Amino acid sequence: MKTHRTLLVGVGGQGVLTAAQWLGAAAHAQKLPVVVGQLHGMSQRGGSIECSVNVGPGESTVIGPGQADVVLAFEPLEALRALPRMRHDTRVLVSVGTIIPFELTRTGGVYPEVEAMLRDIRDVATEVVTIDGGKLVGRTGVDRTLNAVMLGAASALGWLPAAEERILQEVVSRTAVNFREANRHAFDLGHNAVRASVREATA
Repeated sequence: MKTHRTLLVGVGGQGVLTAAQWLGAAAHAQKLPVVVGQLHGMSQRGGSIECSVNVGPGESTVIGPGQADVVLAFEPLEALRALPRMRHDTRVLVSVGTIIPFELTRTGGVYPEVEAMLRDIRDVATEVVTIDGGKLVGRTGVDRTLNAVMLGAASALGWLPAAEERILQEVVSRTAVNFREANRHAFDLGHNAVRASVREATA
């Protein structure tokens, strides 16, 4: 069995670590060998964060240069920062809603143009799918559901090393009761958004 490496990147407050834990739990429930790690970053709101979910032989949580099979980027600039981990056949899902880093604001820097960042990513990874995660989150009525949106979209694409039904089950069961339906709805919205975009692309 070849190790499947999923890299999740975003900023604190987007639920990146929780998404990694959901995915890892889904793989474990299917009796797959899995290790989940927070590669670096602090999960406080606004700070960059990277998590890994490695399914297969080995106990390392590290995803080195060119090793990512899938990148789930909750924010475009964080996707660009993950570029060294990608290779030509890495599959990349990017939520295009932007969050200006505190450091960029403090120094008066300019946030890069999203389309320019996506072009740079496509120059390396030929399969790049984008969604408007923020818009989908708005439809749930609950702010912290982007992680469920992203897992729903990636599951619909067939990119994740666990069954879609199992991932959804972990998303729902590991969520506080008051937010379970919102996360279920978010997962479905991500799934349906990607399926719709695929149909449009092949029409």
